Amino acid sequence: MAIGKSHRIVIEIDPDMKSDIYAALKSRGLTLKEWFVGQAQEELLEISSTKQGQK
Repeated sequence: MAIGKSHRIVIEIDPDMKSDIYAALKSRGLTLKEWFVGQAQEELLEISSTKQGQK
């Protein structure tokens, strides 16, 4: 997987899934960026707390 130096994350997904994601997020008043950043922050916190629990 290529990791560039820009501030962008690019993934390819099925076009139908993309439409479903955007529709679900719109109904919740969220943008894809807002949702993604929130999910990533939760995941990073969980990983961090798991690592601290192992020390």
